[in-house]
Amino acid sequence: MGPFQLAASLETDGEVSAADIGEIRDHPGFRAAVEAYAAANLARYSGLSLVERWLISDMGRASLSGSVAVLDSQGLLTAASFMNSPPIRSGEVSRGRARLYLHRAMANGLIAAVAGDATPGRNTPLAPTPRFRAVMTGVLSVGLLAVSRIAPEVAPALSRLEDVGFLRRASFHVGRLLAAQNLFPLDLPVRLFQGRDGGTRMLEVLIQQQAPDRVRLLGRCRASRSALARAGFVSRAHVIQTLRDGLAAGLLETDGRWLIIAPALSDDATRYYATLFAVTRRATLAALSDT
Repeated sequence: MGPFQLAASLETDGEVSAADIGEIRDHPGFRAAVEAYAAANLARYSGLSLVERWLISDMGRASLSGSVAVLDSQGLLTAASFMNSPPIRSGEVSRGRARLYLHRAMANGLIAAVAGDATPGRNTPLAPTPRFRAVMTGVLSVGLLAVSRIAPEVAPALSRLEDVGFLRRASFHVGRLLAAQNLFPLDLPVRLFQGRDGGTRMLEVLIQQQAPDRVRLLGRCRASRSALARAGFVSRAHVIQTLRDGLAAGLLETDGRWLIIAPALSDDATRYYATLFAVTRRATLAALSDT
């Protein structure tokens, strides 16, 4: 194996290791893959309808949507199982917010009772609708395209994105990996953006604005509050408050012309994307090996 070649195979039923994450992070194409991922995510998000964006507009709702996909992959999706899913058990999302998510998702035809019950109960089998699946397939496809730039062994999965069975297997393996390890703690710097409505899109804009010769993933850049608001489909006031909170936490600085991202935030964003790519890679290879 060459110095910049990822391991050709993985134990498909294993966990994501520090070595897996380090391989991704240290690959010379990693930064370009993150930049491509950010650009593709921004484009995909802008093409979604309001309620489709709502499914993934902050990390809490994205985690709930992921839980729906994982439970569906096992044929276990009910209101009761959803309310016992990891985002709620970990405290990432309150029970009240989870109930509102499920109510709105069903009211908007994103989740439905399998048997078409007008008033499903706690244990009525549920399933995501094609509209929900299309949003989550978009999430997976953007990630796969980025990961395939540095781990070409996942590329065969790109032709399987219309295969519901494959998508369910991939979701199952993502859920298995995330249940086994606390790979995305809730108290780290990157949550400054990810924990807020439209915040991940703001972070992706900042990635796009970086100078090509910077030392870290995120250094300094010009940051238009209006551009950040447009990308996240949020108000300028929401953006301004996010930036203020970052300044107060020492994660951001400004000298009037430049927004300066602290090394702690940049390093944590690097950790996040390397971990996300490692999970995508391992789950995809496991799903491919199942066929």
